[in-house]
Amino acid sequence: MTQINHDDLRGAIRALTGNNEISGAELARETGLSAAAISQFLNSKYKGDNDAVALKLNTWLESRNAAQAVMPTIPSYIETPTAAKITAALTYAQLTHTIALVYGNPGIGKSEATKRYAANGNNVWRITASKSRTNELETMYELALEMGISDAPYQRGALSRLLRRRLTDSNALIIIDEADWLNYDAIEELRILQEECNIGLALSGNHKVYDRLTGGTRSVDFARLFSRVGKKVVLNNILKGDVDAFCDAWNISGKDERNLLNAIAKRPGALRSLSHILPLASIYAQGKGVAINCETIHAAMIELGHNELTEV
Repeated sequence: MTQINHDDLRGAIRALTGNNEISGAELARETGLSAAAISQFLNSKYKGDNDAVALKLNTWLESRNAAQAVMPTIPSYIETPTAAKITAALTYAQLTHTIALVYGNPGIGKSEATKRYAANGNNVWRITASKSRTNELETMYELALEMGISDAPYQRGALSRLLRRRLTDSNALIIIDEADWLNYDAIEELRILQEECNIGLALSGNHKVYDRLTGGTRSVDFARLFSRVGKKVVLNNILKGDVDAFCDAWNISGKDERNLLNAIAKRPGALRSLSHILPLASIYAQGKGVAINCETIHAAMIELGHNELTEV
């Protein structure tokens, strides 16, 4: 087995962490080593088996370099017209301390847009509801954890009071993705939290979110929820500009390629399908020494199990 030069390896790892290409926590998670062991090894202070640590780090580094050699540069975020509409609704809710409702078909970019807003915003916290997090206690507890309250009490009254103290007049925005999972009690608890703390709230999900707020019949109980919605964005279909934004981000200018991608995006999965297909199409194109074209897009579709289009 080839001897690993510890000093060279330390320099390579330090270069990545120093350039913020990867954090110490991420490196520990991806290598299976503890953050302390990595830190001590990099500082030549590890008292354990240095060769074992070096082997794991070197294996990780070689795998990373190999992946980067074939992986295309994937756009970190694509600002589509639909994403701009979602961002505008979130901004409105935060600035006016009201509720925004964003709902529609899957694959249109709701989750990515809300993630982006949360990552770049001030006092913006985003959580995702799920089958195991549907009631008010689980929802509030998840929110507390997202806010960094690691010692949050798992009790309705105490948790509610704690969140109110932290959120009152904070100009915050709470984003609930996949909000169609929430039951009425959870939504009502969020509504009261939003109102009492004078903050913004955004509920994002599929069409069931609308049903949750109206009860399907606009009863008196649900009317007090729905009447507080300041901004509503309904996303039934992608826009042509959404696909154009993807094409521009991937430097795809050919008319046939753009028509093909527009046809793909009209099927179930919409923009999410493009996010899966284009990186693989780019790898195929890179291997052939060509730009992304219809051939590489079709090849990526087949490899990923997408059915071929009958017409473009």
